[in-house]
Amino acid sequence: YSKKWVRNLLALLERGTVISPSVCLLLLFLLLPQIIARVSVDNRTRALVKGLQSVTDVRLLTGRVEELSCHLLEFPETRGVAVKERALPRLLRLRQASDPPLQAAVREALALVGYTDPVRGRGIRVLTIDGGGTRGLMALQTLHKLQELTGKPIHQLFDYICGVSTGAILAFMLGVFQIPLEECEEMYRKLGSDVFKQNVIVGTVKMGWSHAFYDSQVWENILKERMGEGLMVESARGPNCPKVSAVSTIVNRGLPLKAYVFRNYRLMPGTRSHYLGDCKHKMWQAIRASSAAPGYFQEFVLGKDLHQDGGLLINNPTALAIHECKCLWPDTPLQCVVSLGTGRYDDGGKHSATYTSLRTKLTHIISSATDTEEVHTMLDALLPPDTYFRFNPLLSEDVPLDESRSERLNFLKGEGERYMLRNDAKLRRAAAVLAAPKGHVQRLADWAKLKTDMYDGLPFTSSKL
Repeated sequence: YSKKWVRNLLALLERGTVISPSVCLLLLFLLLPQIIARVSVDNRTRALVKGLQSVTDVRLLTGRVEELSCHLLEFPETRGVAVKERALPRLLRLRQASDPPLQAAVREALALVGYTDPVRGRGIRVLTIDGGGTRGLMALQTLHKLQELTGKPIHQLFDYICGVSTGAILAFMLGVFQIPLEECEEMYRKLGSDVFKQNVIVGTVKMGWSHAFYDSQVWENILKERMGEGLMVESARGPNCPKVSAVSTIVNRGLPLKAYVFRNYRLMPGTRSHYLGDCKHKMWQAIRASSAAPGYFQEFVLGKDLHQDGGLLINNPTALAIHECKCLWPDTPLQCVVSLGTGRYDDGGKHSATYTSLRTKLTHIISSATDTEEVHTMLDALLPPDTYFRFNPLLSEDVPLDESRSERLNFLKGEGERYMLRNDAKLRRAAAVLAAPKGHVQRLADWAKLKTDMYDGLPFTSSKL
């Protein structure tokens, strides 16, 4: 019997349809292995949570927390059972320990359960970075200026950082690995020269049989070397790591195409995002999937899904990032949303009304599909004043996404610097909003919430100690 037949039968039962006893027995027989397996997994979850009690040896306790994390990573549907068994208060109390390895293990376990600490500022502070190949240098110029104006590194300025393709690379560099901006630029240039080097004839031949001009295996090897084999969720072990995500497009699940969010967090049980995604993948896989631009690199197979560049569907991930933030912090307002483009060029050209070449048509279709300004126009109209700031320089010359020549990258940097000068007032407003500290009342409310979460109610009112 097919799974569809079983689902249809269950739907009839839910609607109160009368079914013969023999069919009910058959249904029970078919579902019994699944029921037994689910009960077994749930019981294992309960045992792992209870195992966190009455343990004084720090090493043993760290091992048990990591064992719970491995279980939650493999069986995310058991988060609800873990919460009911009071995993959150136990983990939050353990996080107060002075042992760094135990604290790191607890932070990862909390991320897997779906727990999210309050934001560090007055509201949610979001950074999003568009796709755009080596033109990501433009975004780095804006980040340099914001860091200079606030005196804080980027990972401390934002609660949530989301990127697409080249933007995802920057998001990981800044949010996960917390590399200084000067080193980011140096690495970025080297990355471009290492990846975007290809003999034109060889690249053209490769396009014919792999639909990729550049060597995708070289790109994969570079990512593995730079990022290692760490999982997305493992970045949550760091005490100052913001929520970070990268966006790809799944192209083998029919139409419409579906965005996939590689997260370093999970949502609380009962909270559902509009977007597919998970934290169980390796960081290099997230970047490889998000940057699989058609014509540049081959599609990336991950499990049963075929991933291509997130820019095919969402090249400006700001709306997606805001949606994810509202899932993470549903009762917290937005404080500041900074959206960084990678430069745009308007040739103002007009083509014949009777004839347009196939290449021109395809170029226009791709440009429209990856347009970033429509999202900007919508958010600019919807979000409150002095909350949303978009920085996307208008280039005087068109620069391809795979540009790697040093002089052309210096041209991009110069264009970015001139744009910063023209938009100095806007940058200062954004920096002032970002740097606005949390008020005393908010801090007190956060403290009270933490104590409530730690003890299932304030310590002096709770009976569940």
